[in-house]
Amino acid sequence: MSAVDLAAGIAAGKFSSREATESALQRLDAVNHQINAVVEQTRDEALAAADRADQAVRRGDKTGVLNGVPITIKMNVDWTGHARNNAIREMQGNIADDDSPVTANLLKSGAVILGQTNTPAFCARSFTSNELYGYTLNPWDPEITPGGSSGGGSAAVAAGIGAIAHGNDLGGSVRQPAHCCGIVGLRSTPSRIPNYNPSVALDRPYVHQSTTSQGPMARSVADAYLGFRAMAQRDYRDPWWSPRLPEEDQAPFPCKVALFYADDEIEPEVRASLQRAAKMLEDAGCTIEDVAPPRYDEAWGLHQSLLQAERATGLLKNIATYGDTFLRTKFDFIGQWDLIEPIETRDDYIAKVAMRTTILREWMKFFETYPLILMPNMHMQALPRDFDQGDHAQVLRAIKACKPHHVTALLALPGLSVPTGMTNGIVDGVQLVANRMQDEFLFRAGAAIEARAGTFTPIDPRGAT
Repeated sequence: MSAVDLAAGIAAGKFSSREATESALQRLDAVNHQINAVVEQTRDEALAAADRADQAVRRGDKTGVLNGVPITIKMNVDWTGHARNNAIREMQGNIADDDSPVTANLLKSGAVILGQTNTPAFCARSFTSNELYGYTLNPWDPEITPGGSSGGGSAAVAAGIGAIAHGNDLGGSVRQPAHCCGIVGLRSTPSRIPNYNPSVALDRPYVHQSTTSQGPMARSVADAYLGFRAMAQRDYRDPWWSPRLPEEDQAPFPCKVALFYADDEIEPEVRASLQRAAKMLEDAGCTIEDVAPPRYDEAWGLHQSLLQAERATGLLKNIATYGDTFLRTKFDFIGQWDLIEPIETRDDYIAKVAMRTTILREWMKFFETYPLILMPNMHMQALPRDFDQGDHAQVLRAIKACKPHHVTALLALPGLSVPTGMTNGIVDGVQLVANRMQDEFLFRAGAAIEARAGTFTPIDPRGAT
């Protein structure tokens, strides 16, 4: 059952949150051992939270938008009394003593948390496996990645474990897992959903901080929007939090759409999915034009250089000390890339940060003509499991495949991954990108595609043992 229907049914007394939660836990028992998506289960707390949600309904209390709805949260956000280890073996004893804003908002909305979902170590790969919890498998095909770093959440919600999964996105970590598992995922505009972890002693460097966003993953656009509403409540601990734009400043839909193939390297299945989505948007009243946003390749190079420069201030040392074999293999190759223009001086870093704003301004002008960009999630329809553990050329291809996510992340834009159909036994999808603060507009555009393409989950895990 959808999150929307669960919330409405619980509020109306048609069934209880305890019944919904017990059902979700039964589904977890039936499929989680096949995909290893929820790695820290919180059964007793979930049932107690469900009982509180039911009591609130019986008393006639004003309740939150997710009151009684079973969900999951990602392992890398703080939740009081629970593991906060970022899938790192040496940190497995770490316990959070406060809630992150996104966790607090979900709890405030009445959501029932079934457990925490798997990530790669340091949340720094597009492949969800680590030496602490092991592999999360894609329920469509165990030989392809469920995505990363929110791969545990995407696999869980695709397989029917909870109605909504929480994720976060620095360079594709919500959109790519959603795409890989055939569900909807929103990378919100950074600042729309408050972002902070009390357990972290020092805030992240500037570009990491200003490009990271939280977001929902769900089996439908309406459910993802409900999750977004719950997550996006104000929290004073994020000084950059911003409220929804007034209605008069929301982009109109239908609208003029820029169809952007992003790269000649995209696979035929990806191209076909974009063309299919373009026809759906055209059927919804949009005008489609083949046109590229400005300075796309330059923005990608800037993303790689700036993030690598900031990683050098601490993350690379932590990976060398605490990273698992998977992560060290990937980052050993990153240092050898010919495509990264190294940032070696303070002045060079300042100039590149300034150039980021210049390119974003040009994109914002582009959005004045084309409020919506239709573009790929990845160059490849699917990434084989552990594809980033091969030789230099293969690791580079794995990274470049996610280029459409990296560019929009650098520019702090919102992006919505939406399924469009099925090819080769797995779900295809596209990425919808809009101007900053236009998250609600993206949901309207995504709903137009979903109305014509349908939904493709939940799915019973295939081929996993």
